[in-house]
Amino acid sequence: MKTRIKIIIFLSLLALTAMGCSVSFTTAKIDSLNFGKNDKANPPTTSFNVGEQVFVIANVTGAMGKNKLKIKMTPTGGSAVEKDVDFEGSKPITYSFTPSSPVEIKFDVSLLDDSGKEVDKKSGTITVKGSAPAPTDAKKDEDSDHSSDDKSHD
Repeated sequence: MKTRIKIIIFLSLLALTAMGCSVSFTTAKIDSLNFGKNDKANPPTTSFNVGEQVFVIANVTGAMGKNKLKIKMTPTGGSAVEKDVDFEGSKPITYSFTPSSPVEIKFDVSLLDDSGKEVDKKSGTITVKGSAPAPTDAKKDEDSDHSSDDKSHD
């Protein structure tokens, strides 16, 4: 009886293998997620001013072959924006942008393997302070070309 059970288990495992069931194992991970005012995020910070360039750096380790980093940025009260970065191997992945208005932005960064399976995820939030640049008035710009003594367009 014990031999029969062992044979059934062995044949079941063999059948699963033959059907193409694959087991994937990866050591790839997002070791750190940092924000900064330079391409090294050194020193790291989460506080920025309007008009300052923001660098988002995900340090990926243990990755082999093709991978994808999915960066989802969600501003408070706004719609999410996603950016995908394809890469190979372990390395720091850098994304940068320059905010034009004060806002708090949540970042959800996912590491996907070559099959699209999520293998790791990190999150962080930054705050952008200051005020947006004042809009320019086209009419005011046109009038500034004339001196106050100029009556030619009256």
